[in-house]
Amino acid sequence: MYTVDYPPFVIREGADRPPHGIAVELLAQALARSGVRAQYVDLPWKRAQMQVQAEGSGCLLPLTRSPKREDTYRWVGLIDESSQSLFVAAGSKLQLRGVADLKGLRVVTLLGSSMADWLRQHQVAFSELPTTEDAYRELSSGVAEAWAVHSPVARYMVKKQGSGGVPIREALKLQSTGIYLACSRNMPEDVAQKLGAALKQLRDDGTSARIVARYLD
Repeated sequence: MYTVDYPPFVIREGADRPPHGIAVELLAQALARSGVRAQYVDLPWKRAQMQVQAEGSGCLLPLTRSPKREDTYRWVGLIDESSQSLFVAAGSKLQLRGVADLKGLRVVTLLGSSMADWLRQHQVAFSELPTTEDAYRELSSGVAEAWAVHSPVARYMVKKQGSGGVPIREALKLQSTGIYLACSRNMPEDVAQKLGAALKQLRDDGTSARIVARYLD
């Protein structure tokens, strides 16, 4: 299992502490229910993606499903369904009706993300930042004017700041997406089926919703 720091789905707080977050909790329960064992391996995200493509038992957690990635991985189980949107500071007067309105603005997003792929595909000029914290910091301080990100990530970053956080608002929904446990296309069929069934069971019995609520509500 390879992860990227992507709060609230995967939260890393130092090399000496195991990751936690929505996706990590869901995976732990899916592993327990399916009887599958796994271990976390720490690699840079882009290298981890290449590693999973080359091996037979590796998985990425979490990964956004997109047309560009569709045939590259086995989409074992859904973690979250949400939108990718452009957020601005709550006090901003910007009104975004489409990507054309982004011309001349500083738009930021996470390095190596599907959101970066989308912006590139739609010929939007943007800057990639190493972490979501960096992106929120630039937006809240006025260095950036728009932040392209999954809605739950934006909500979590504001909640994490508490009363001192700068409020933001969703200015333009770009696309609906699914965040997945994505694995090697060579993963054994029985393992993929067990993990996929366990993750679906967690959604169906309400466990997923309860875990999400703890982080976002």
